[in-house]
Amino acid sequence: MNALYFWRMSTMKLDPKNEAVIFDIQGFSVHDGPGGRTLVFFKGCPLRCYWCCNPESQIMQPQLMYRHSNCLKCYGCIGRNICPNGAISLKNPGDYVVQDRSICDHCKTIECADKCYHEALKVAGKIYTIDDVMRRLERERSFWGPNGGVTLGGGEVTMQWQFASELLRRCHDRYINTAIETCSYAPWEHLEPIYENIDWAFTDIKHMNPEKHKDATGVDNELILKNIAKIADLGKKGKLRHIIRIPVVQGFNADDENIQETIKYIKEIGTKEVNILPFHRLGASKYEQLGRIYDCRDMQGCPEELLNHIQKMFIAAGLTCYVGSDTPF
Repeated sequence: MNALYFWRMSTMKLDPKNEAVIFDIQGFSVHDGPGGRTLVFFKGCPLRCYWCCNPESQIMQPQLMYRHSNCLKCYGCIGRNICPNGAISLKNPGDYVVQDRSICDHCKTIECADKCYHEALKVAGKIYTIDDVMRRLERERSFWGPNGGVTLGGGEVTMQWQFASELLRRCHDRYINTAIETCSYAPWEHLEPIYENIDWAFTDIKHMNPEKHKDATGVDNELILKNIAKIADLGKKGKLRHIIRIPVVQGFNADDENIQETIKYIKEIGTKEVNILPFHRLGASKYEQLGRIYDCRDMQGCPEELLNHIQKMFIAAGLTCYVGSDTPF
């Protein structure tokens, strides 16, 4: 990574219509839309869900991640010639190195990651231009199959809405199927240009109670529910296929009262399909890599009988309900 790259990242002076901070692009996916997919994960999110499995997505700036499993304890990262701020140190011989996160989390260069040849130190977040992403999509296009395409997620893609809307327009010009997964917490004037070129829309509902929603995510759900109703209208007009997604988290939103309120709302807005996603801890190691404590480290996954019970509630209400990856793709 050259000096210009780090300068652009540290100042975050991006061209919002042509540049975005993306923390991952995954090819050969069979989820989040029909056919084979390439998933583009945007960095930055206005919510702070305590169960979040992508903590590296939450802030838009680049972040240092340290993976113990890749570290060979060569100690090549220690020294002012590697970290000019002296943020990396060793407590005892033979131990893993430690990072002073009060320094690392505000570092403007993160040059230590570029000098770790075993990728124990990595940067989460990179600037992409629309041309960069389009080249990747065109390269993987032949592997998607007839119904495949690109899915934008995050983080929260609408935080970089100008880039996303232009990318989606370019995709439709190239007859590429498009999908988006979003929490919908953004002004409608940011969402509207995105949905002009969307084929499949996955919108999250975390909880129907605004206070409980705010306690768990940091924001209430008033704006979210208003936006989802507008997206549902696009679905009813045949402009896209709309599916509600619900992360099922025991002790938060899996009770019958909340599920019944969710059913009532979904029927009111006229959406017919729901995808319930069981809580998992697959992102737990990322918190450790970021030097953070995972609030759900002691939580168990959702039992199958709970998921089946919730699914039956939706079906009894006349809605189609998919569990996990059991989707209509």
